[in-house]
Amino acid sequence: MVGTAGGNRARESLRVDRLSERIHFAHTEHVNWVIYSGPDGVTLIDSGYYGQRALLEASLDAIGVGPADVAAVLVTHGHADHLGGAAWLSGQFCTPVYAHPLELANLRRDILEQAGTGRVLRNAWRPGVVPWAAAIVPLLDGKAGLGVPSATAAPIRGGRVDAPGHPRMRLIEGHTSGHAVFEFDDESVLVVGDALVTRHRTSPMQGPQLLPSMFHRDAERARASVGSIGWSTAHIVLPGHGEAWIGPARAAADAALSAGAPW
Repeated sequence: MVGTAGGNRARESLRVDRLSERIHFAHTEHVNWVIYSGPDGVTLIDSGYYGQRALLEASLDAIGVGPADVAAVLVTHGHADHLGGAAWLSGQFCTPVYAHPLELANLRRDILEQAGTGRVLRNAWRPGVVPWAAAIVPLLDGKAGLGVPSATAAPIRGGRVDAPGHPRMRLIEGHTSGHAVFEFDDESVLVVGDALVTRHRTSPMQGPQLLPSMFHRDAERARASVGSIGWSTAHIVLPGHGEAWIGPARAAADAALSAGAPW
Protein backbone atom coordinates (compact mmCIF):
# COMPACT_ATOMS: atom_id res chain seq x y z
CA MET A 1 0.00 0.00 0.00
CA VAL A 2 1.45 3.30 -1.01
CA GLY A 3 0.22 6.80 -0.27
CA THR A 4 0.89 10.12 1.37
CA ALA A 5 -0.18 11.63 4.64
CA GLY A 6 -0.06 15.16 5.94
CA GLY A 7 2.61 15.63 8.59
CA ASN A 8 2.66 18.57 10.98
CA ARG A 9 4.57 20.77 8.52
CA ALA A 10 4.75 18.95 5.19
CA ARG A 11 3.41 16.05 3.19
CA GLU A 12 5.56 12.97 3.13
CA SER A 13 5.28 9.63 1.38
CA LEU A 14 4.43 6.48 3.29
CA ARG A 15 4.54 2.88 2.19
CA VAL A 16 3.08 0.07 4.29
CA ASP A 17 4.00 -3.45 3.19
CA ARG A 18 2.64 -6.67 4.63
CA LEU A 19 5.73 -8.87 4.90
CA SER A 20 4.25 -11.83 6.77
CA GLU A 21 0.89 -12.92 8.05
CA ARG A 22 0.96 -10.43 10.94
CA ILE A 23 3.91 -8.09 10.31
CA HIS A 24 3.58 -4.78 8.45
CA PHE A 25 6.56 -2.59 7.53
CA ALA A 26 5.92 1.17 7.49
CA HIS A 27 8.55 2.81 5.33
CA THR A 28 9.22 6.54 4.94
CA GLU A 29 12.12 8.36 3.31
CA HIS A 30 13.52 9.20 6.74
CA VAL A 31 12.83 6.27 9.05
CA ASN A 32 10.80 3.06 9.37
CA TRP A 33 8.65 1.36 11.98
CA VAL A 34 6.97 -2.03 12.26
CA ILE A 35 3.45 -3.04 13.26
CA TYR A 36 2.50 -6.47 14.53
CA SER A 37 -1.26 -7.06 14.28
CA GLY A 38 -2.64 -10.43 15.26
CA PRO A 39 -5.46 -12.07 17.19
CA ASP A 40 -3.64 -11.28 20.44
CA GLY A 41 -3.47 -7.55 19.72
CA VAL A 42 -1.26 -4.85 18.21
CA THR A 43 2.38 -4.07 19.00
CA LEU A 44 4.30 -1.16 17.48
CA ILE A 45 8.07 -1.47 17.16
CA ASP A 46 9.71 1.96 16.93
CA SER A 47 7.57 4.90 15.93
CA GLY A 48 9.22 7.61 13.84
CA TYR A 49 9.79 11.28 14.60
CA TYR A 50 7.38 13.26 16.76
CA GLY A 51 6.47 15.29 13.67
CA GLN A 52 5.44 12.11 11.84
CA ARG A 53 2.40 11.45 14.01
CA ALA A 54 0.04 11.80 11.05
CA LEU A 55 2.07 9.19 9.16
CA LEU A 56 2.00 6.89 12.16
CA GLU A 57 -1.78 7.17 12.35
CA ALA A 58 -2.02 6.60 8.59
CA SER A 59 0.08 3.45 8.83
CA LEU A 60 -2.17 2.06 11.54
CA ASP A 61 -5.27 2.99 9.58
CA ALA A 62 -3.86 1.23 6.52
CA ILE A 63 -4.05 -2.11 8.35
CA GLY A 64 -7.42 -1.41 9.96
CA VAL A 65 -6.43 -0.38 13.49
CA GLY A 66 -6.01 2.91 15.35
CA PRO A 67 -3.69 4.43 17.93
CA ALA A 68 -5.91 3.34 20.82
CA ASP A 69 -5.55 -0.28 19.64
CA VAL A 70 -1.77 -0.33 20.20
CA ALA A 71 -1.23 -2.49 23.28
CA ALA A 72 2.49 -1.73 23.60
CA VAL A 73 5.38 0.06 21.90
CA LEU A 74 8.73 -1.71 21.77
CA VAL A 75 11.66 0.64 21.20
CA THR A 76 14.91 -0.63 19.72
CA HIS A 77 16.69 2.50 21.03
CA GLY A 78 15.94 5.98 22.29
CA HIS A 79 16.85 8.21 19.34
CA ALA A 80 14.39 10.92 18.32
CA ASP A 81 13.58 9.28 14.97
CA HIS A 82 12.44 6.07 16.69
CA LEU A 83 10.85 7.49 19.81
CA GLY A 84 8.54 10.32 18.73
CA GLY A 85 5.38 8.30 18.20
CA ALA A 86 6.02 6.33 21.37
CA ALA A 87 6.13 9.57 23.37
CA TRP A 88 2.86 10.69 21.78
CA LEU A 89 1.09 7.36 22.36
CA SER A 90 2.31 7.24 25.95
CA GLY A 91 1.04 10.76 26.66
CA GLN A 92 -2.21 10.54 24.72
CA PHE A 93 -3.32 6.94 25.36
CA CYS A 94 -1.14 5.80 28.30
CA THR A 95 0.32 3.14 25.99
CA PRO A 96 3.13 1.24 27.72
CA VAL A 97 6.56 1.78 26.17
CA TYR A 98 9.13 -0.97 26.63
CA ALA A 99 12.85 -1.24 25.91
CA HIS A 100 15.94 -3.12 27.04
CA PRO A 101 16.81 -2.23 30.65
CA LEU A 102 20.14 -0.71 29.55
CA GLU A 103 18.31 1.73 27.25
CA LEU A 104 15.88 3.14 29.82
CA ALA A 105 18.14 5.99 30.92
CA ASN A 106 18.31 7.15 27.31
CA LEU A 107 14.54 6.85 26.77
CA ARG A 108 13.80 8.74 29.97
CA ARG A 109 16.46 11.35 29.07
CA ASP A 110 18.42 10.82 32.26
CA ILE A 111 21.23 10.71 29.68
CA LEU A 112 21.16 11.60 25.99
CA GLU A 113 22.98 9.21 23.69
CA GLN A 114 22.21 10.94 20.42
CA ALA A 115 24.15 12.87 17.79
CA GLY A 116 23.92 16.48 18.94
CA THR A 117 24.32 19.74 17.07
CA GLY A 118 28.07 19.89 17.69
CA ARG A 119 28.72 16.47 16.20
CA VAL A 120 26.53 17.22 13.19
CA LEU A 121 28.33 20.53 12.57
CA ARG A 122 31.73 18.86 12.75
CA ASN A 123 30.61 16.55 9.96
CA ALA A 124 28.71 19.13 7.91
CA TRP A 125 31.41 19.04 5.20
CA ARG A 126 30.55 15.45 4.37
CA PRO A 127 28.20 14.93 1.39
CA GLY A 128 24.62 14.32 2.48
CA VAL A 129 24.88 15.59 6.05
CA VAL A 130 23.53 19.11 5.53
CA PRO A 131 20.56 17.98 3.36
CA TRP A 132 19.76 15.27 5.91
CA ALA A 133 19.92 17.71 8.83
CA ALA A 134 17.77 20.28 7.03
CA ALA A 135 15.16 17.65 6.20
CA ILE A 136 14.75 16.36 9.75
CA VAL A 137 14.41 19.72 11.51
CA PRO A 138 10.65 19.96 10.77
CA LEU A 139 10.19 16.31 11.80
CA LEU A 140 11.77 16.94 15.20
CA ASP A 141 8.99 19.49 15.77
CA GLY A 142 11.18 21.28 18.30
CA LYS A 143 11.43 18.16 20.46
CA ALA A 144 14.87 16.70 19.69
CA GLY A 145 15.36 15.91 23.39
CA LEU A 146 11.88 14.49 23.95
CA GLY A 147 11.84 11.33 26.05
CA VAL A 148 9.37 8.90 27.55
CA PRO A 149 9.64 9.20 31.35
CA SER A 150 7.19 6.33 31.83
CA ALA A 151 9.24 3.84 29.77
CA THR A 152 9.93 0.55 31.53
CA ALA A 153 11.97 -2.58 30.94
CA ALA A 154 10.31 -4.97 28.53
CA PRO A 155 8.51 -7.63 30.58
CA ILE A 156 9.90 -11.06 29.75
CA ARG A 157 7.99 -14.29 30.16
CA GLY A 158 9.41 -17.57 28.94
CA GLY A 159 12.19 -15.78 27.08
CA ARG A 160 9.81 -13.56 25.13
CA VAL A 161 8.47 -10.05 25.55
CA ASP A 162 5.04 -10.17 27.17
CA ALA A 163 3.26 -8.14 24.48
CA PRO A 164 1.24 -9.09 21.39
CA GLY A 165 3.42 -11.11 19.04
CA HIS A 166 5.72 -12.16 21.92
CA PRO A 167 9.04 -11.45 20.20
CA ARG A 168 12.42 -12.39 21.56
CA MET A 169 14.64 -9.47 22.53
CA ARG A 170 18.42 -9.41 22.20
CA LEU A 171 20.93 -6.71 23.10
CA ILE A 172 23.00 -5.46 20.13
CA GLU A 173 24.77 -2.51 21.73
CA GLY A 174 27.11 0.12 20.31
CA HIS A 175 24.68 2.37 18.48
CA THR A 176 23.42 3.12 22.00
CA SER A 177 24.12 1.40 25.33
CA GLY A 178 20.93 -0.62 25.28
CA HIS A 179 20.07 -0.99 21.60
CA ALA A 180 18.00 -4.15 21.15
CA VAL A 181 16.57 -6.16 18.28
CA PHE A 182 13.26 -8.04 18.32
CA GLU A 183 12.63 -11.37 16.61
CA PHE A 184 9.14 -12.56 15.78
CA ASP A 185 10.22 -16.11 15.12
CA ASP A 186 6.72 -17.34 14.25
CA GLU A 187 6.80 -14.79 11.42
CA SER A 188 10.51 -15.30 10.54
CA VAL A 189 10.99 -11.54 11.00
CA LEU A 190 13.83 -9.72 12.78
CA VAL A 191 13.43 -6.01 13.56
CA VAL A 192 16.94 -4.58 13.87
CA GLY A 193 16.48 -0.82 14.38
CA ASP A 194 19.83 0.83 13.63
CA ALA A 195 22.05 -2.16 14.33
CA LEU A 196 22.32 -2.17 10.54
CA VAL A 197 20.53 -0.25 7.81
CA THR A 198 20.06 -0.78 4.09
CA ARG A 199 20.06 2.92 3.11
CA HIS A 200 20.49 6.33 4.73
CA ARG A 201 20.43 9.87 3.40
CA THR A 202 23.99 10.52 4.64
CA SER A 203 25.41 7.48 2.83
CA PRO A 204 26.08 6.88 -0.88
CA MET A 205 25.93 3.11 -0.33
CA GLN A 206 23.02 0.76 -0.98
CA GLY A 207 22.31 -2.48 0.87
CA PRO A 208 23.19 -3.67 4.38
CA GLN A 209 25.69 -1.36 6.06
CA LEU A 210 26.54 0.35 9.31
CA LEU A 211 25.45 3.92 9.92
CA PRO A 212 28.11 6.67 9.78
CA SER A 213 30.17 6.86 12.96
CA MET A 214 28.67 10.15 14.18
CA PHE A 215 25.40 8.39 14.94
CA HIS A 216 26.90 5.79 17.29
CA ARG A 217 27.71 6.02 20.96
CA ASP A 218 30.55 3.55 20.29
CA ALA A 219 31.19 2.90 16.59
CA GLU A 220 33.69 0.09 17.23
CA ARG A 221 31.27 -1.70 19.54
CA ALA A 222 28.46 -1.24 17.02
CA ARG A 223 30.58 -2.99 14.40
CA ALA A 224 31.66 -5.75 16.78
CA SER A 225 28.13 -6.54 17.90
CA VAL A 226 26.29 -6.52 14.57
CA GLY A 227 27.54 -10.01 13.83
CA SER A 228 25.42 -11.24 16.72
CA ILE A 229 22.41 -10.80 14.47
CA GLY A 230 23.53 -14.02 12.84
CA TRP A 231 22.01 -16.03 15.70
CA SER A 232 18.58 -15.29 14.23
CA THR A 233 16.76 -17.79 12.02
CA ALA A 234 14.70 -14.99 10.45
CA HIS A 235 14.49 -14.62 6.69
CA ILE A 236 13.09 -11.09 6.75
CA VAL A 237 15.22 -8.32 8.30
CA LEU A 238 13.58 -4.95 8.90
CA PRO A 239 15.97 -2.02 9.47
CA GLY A 240 15.20 1.40 10.86
CA HIS A 241 16.35 3.03 7.62
CA GLY A 242 16.10 1.72 4.07
CA GLU A 243 14.33 -1.19 2.47
CA ALA A 244 13.53 -4.59 3.95
CA TRP A 245 16.15 -7.29 3.53
CA ILE A 246 14.63 -10.53 2.26
CA GLY A 247 17.03 -13.32 3.04
CA PRO A 248 18.78 -14.92 6.02
CA ALA A 249 19.67 -12.63 8.89
CA ARG A 250 23.20 -14.02 8.84
CA ALA A 251 23.61 -12.85 5.25
CA ALA A 252 22.42 -9.35 6.17
CA ALA A 253 24.89 -9.16 9.06
CA ASP A 254 27.76 -10.46 6.90
CA ALA A 255 26.93 -7.96 4.15
CA ALA A 256 26.84 -5.09 6.66
CA LEU A 257 30.20 -6.10 8.10
CA SER A 258 31.72 -6.35 4.64
CA ALA A 259 30.35 -2.96 3.60
CA GLY A 260 31.17 -1.26 6.90
CA ALA A 261 30.16 2.38 7.27
CA PRO A 262 30.52 5.18 4.70
CA TRP A 263 32.67 7.17 7.17
